[in-house]
Amino acid sequence: MPANVLLLGATGLIGSHLLAMLQSDPRIERIYAPTRHPLSNAGNKVINPTGSDVQILLDTLTEPVDAAFCCLGTTQKTAGSRAAFRFADITLPG
Repeated sequence: MPANVLLLGATGLIGSHLLAMLQSDPRIERIYAPTRHPLSNAGNKVINPTGSDVQILLDTLTEPVDAAFCCLGTTQKTAGSRAAFRFADITLPG
């Protein structure tokens, strides 16, 4: 039975590799991959709503998903502060 999946963090190191694997998997029908910026490697299975508010992006889901993958993550240097790092690595995935 074809599956619909949600992938958070599709632009990162792990998420981009997982996205490629999911796109090539014949069991996967649709991949919801919300990101801040459009994906350059989105195939025909990928639905890629873009924006900066994760909750608004998740609200665009129109069908139930069978599996969800959370590949969100950052470094404190990239995030800019300890609080921003904790938000991205602990609060969002939680």
